[in-house]
Amino acid sequence: MANIKLVVEYDGTGYCGWQRQSARPSIQGELEAALVRLLKEDIKVTAAGRTDAGVHALGQVVNFRTARAMPAERIPRAVNRLLPRQVVVKCAQEVGDDFHARRMATSRRYQYTILNRDEPSALLGRFAYQTGGALDVAAMREAASGLVGEHDFAAFQAAGSPTASTVRRLRALRAARRGDLVIVVLEADSFLYQMARIIVAALVAVGRGELEPQAVGRIREAGDRARIGPAAPAHGLCLVRVTY
Repeated sequence: MANIKLVVEYDGTGYCGWQRQSARPSIQGELEAALVRLLKEDIKVTAAGRTDAGVHALGQVVNFRTARAMPAERIPRAVNRLLPRQVVVKCAQEVGDDFHARRMATSRRYQYTILNRDEPSALLGRFAYQTGGALDVAAMREAASGLVGEHDFAAFQAAGSPTASTVRRLRALRAARRGDLVIVVLEADSFLYQMARIIVAALVAVGRGELEPQAVGRIREAGDRARIGPAAPAHGLCLVRVTY
């Protein structure tokens, strides 16, 4: 049995997220269905991260096992003919038998895109969260410094996904302005349920002047989830890279 690693890009709009569900379209479901058609055998894929409904990816990593003697480099072109245009396999390679896309990942990097202007965008609307009123990006960066490192992120977890520990190591958290866009980059060993989007919501509150920058660190220390409010919308978030 060959162990095949894929890097997958997708537009999460209209999907219930990565994970397969019986009654709703998912990225995993689309990919497995296409691979079954291509390889003529039952295929189950494992992803580095289970992105939520509406979240996108440029560099999702998956692996699966197959008995079919097809060279890995031929898989992308062949399977992309069978996939909807919203899902693309960028590259494929055969890897060692011990490779596991989720367990062996050491970090995941996400990017959140904010369109910071009063008018929406016809082109970016599916991929950026639009909010008017100039955001104070310097204040957002100051707030971000209180979250980087290994901490208990219970205040930045949505209900509905129990986990043994809410401690995570946030390796990087940066905010930068590029014209009308404010880009937030987040990288961690792993993320709690909606953690990235809740962190962005806290930074946006700081950028609007609704929270002081120092308050974000105090919220983390107190585990005070209620002070942040709803998570930022899913469509602004994209899984950019997985590191091994």
